[in-house]
Amino acid sequence: MKKEEIKSTGADTGGNLRFLLCDIAGGIADPSSPKEEWVDSPIRCLERAVDWRPKIIVVLFGQMSIREREGLVELSTALKRNSHTKQCPVLVLLRSKHRKLIEDLERAKADYVRYIGEVKLNSSIVREIIENLGSEDRLRRHLETLCPFLHYSKIDSQREMTVCGAYLDRMFLGGRRLHELCQTKAHLHCEYYINPRVKK
Repeated sequence: MKKEEIKSTGADTGGNLRFLLCDIAGGIADPSSPKEEWVDSPIRCLERAVDWRPKIIVVLFGQMSIREREGLVELSTALKRNSHTKQCPVLVLLRSKHRKLIEDLERAKADYVRYIGEVKLNSSIVREIIENLGSEDRLRRHLETLCPFLHYSKIDSQREMTVCGAYLDRMFLGGRRLHELCQTKAHLHCEYYINPRVKK
């Protein structure tokens, strides 16, 4: 985290920063320092967050079912409501952009979001992400970039289809249009955003 944010959270700096990472997908690396801990369930994460008092909690949203994703949002909510953990910053790592998920996380009062693509995490990568967090990683900043008409239609327990709410949810969004228009500030110039078929 940037210096002013480290100061505001009381976090240690550099390699001394104590973090807890929750990864339910099972791609957990062996912690390389006693200053970090990796867990594989929301219950274990909440338990360790209370007992161990990390300086920041990292929650990874990887390949998982929709129900598991909802469980991690609930974890974020629980961490921010618990008297022992509510002051601890929560950083969410996402493999891809998802407006509804970020809205849910904002309601859960998560502090930061960072997109990491398909990179395989290890201690040094996580520490570098944490140390470089800033205002651009706040959830509100991400929501300003993503089109508010991005909607998600459930296909099954694992998959969703991204559709355009400005086109009555009848237009599938994918490929270049989704990544270069709908998920960027360029959406402000989209004909459907400017003249939606339904009100926001």
